Amino acid sequence: MNPKIKSIIVSFLPCHMRRQVRELYSATIILNFAIAMVSIFEPVFLYTLFIKQYSLSTTLSFILLFYLVVYIAYFFCVPLGAKFVKRFGFEISIALGCVFMALFYFCLFASSHYIGLIFVAIIVYVLWKMFYWPAYHGDFAKYSMDGEQGREVGDLIVLQALIYVAGPVVGGLLLQFYGFKSLFIFAAIIIILSNVPMLITKEKLIPQSFDYKSAFKRLFARENRRKFISLWGFGEEFIVLIIWPIFMFVIIKDFLGLGVITGIATLITLLIYLYIGKLTDKKNHGYLLKIGELAYFFVWMLRALISSVGGVLLLDTASRLSKQAIAVPIVAETYEKAQDNSVMEGITFFEMSLVVGKIIAIILALILVQIFAFPWSAIFIMAGAMSLLYLLFK
Repeated sequence: MNPKIKSIIVSFLPCHMRRQVRELYSATIILNFAIAMVSIFEPVFLYTLFIKQYSLSTTLSFILLFYLVVYIAYFFCVPLGAKFVKRFGFEISIALGCVFMALFYFCLFASSHYIGLIFVAIIVYVLWKMFYWPAYHGDFAKYSMDGEQGREVGDLIVLQALIYVAGPVVGGLLLQFYGFKSLFIFAAIIIILSNVPMLITKEKLIPQSFDYKSAFKRLFARENRRKFISLWGFGEEFIVLIIWPIFMFVIIKDFLGLGVITGIATLITLLIYLYIGKLTDKKNHGYLLKIGELAYFFVWMLRALISSVGGVLLLDTASRLSKQAIAVPIVAETYEKAQDNSVMEGITFFEMSLVVGKIIAIILALILVQIFAFPWSAIFIMAGAMSLLYLLFK
């Protein structure tokens, strides 16, 4: 290979990745295949569960209330997850989170036969998030290589994107021909197996304490206010992950078609992610965040206008691309700052802040659902307005 071409390729890749991050990469890729199969169909499952008996507004209200309870409970459990990590380590916590993730999908499917299991699903969902996310971000932040955080985050997103090309299509095929039961069982098996790469080697751990009350003091401290509010922008992410898939399903009206559209949109944006990671590591990435945010806001405004399959594909693609120009710099800087100070304190602040944003987004969406008979456009405009908060991050 030409040395110049080789050097260009290498410049897009992290060259000093630690063993712990490589193991996390492997585990995350396996896990994300399962998540890619089911995540876009999770809100659609809830939608089809309730729409048979209720109107659109009532169905959306039930779905929003489901996630509102989850995120309020999770907000108070984030520091508990951090305490567990400090006592038992990242890998055990991530493995436990995966067990509860698999149980959640079992409870979710079983709720179609006994609706009372929805409440069990909420508890299990919170436990999944509590054990998994603080440990995942903490593991990445602790062991990521300084000066390469952007490429390590960006390249993992590329690998996840590869999985998300095939995952939704496989999930759509399973759903189309075998139903939700087969989809959730297959996903649960992969979720459990994803822990193998991390648990092969034993994690070195010195148990430490983590103060629960201090997490809330840091969150509401005056010096952290700007960053706290900026991370509320992640409220729009709830709309992307929950409301947008339901809207796409209403437009496309086909499980397999929904999976194919998602896979194509991911494939189109794949190579751009590498470049975003490289730009992030140049440190002067404030302009990247601003350009990405303005593009992302414009995409949200266009979402309020579309009603065709082609429009869904175009905007889903544009959304994924512009969002990564925001997410990669924010996450990379969060890991870098956490590494410079206390990893779990920094990660807990990050996770609790974005959960507050999602709670705000859910409450606003609930209000809009009560006002408008067809609230899609209003919800998308609200999400776009929330995304402007990302501009406060720098």
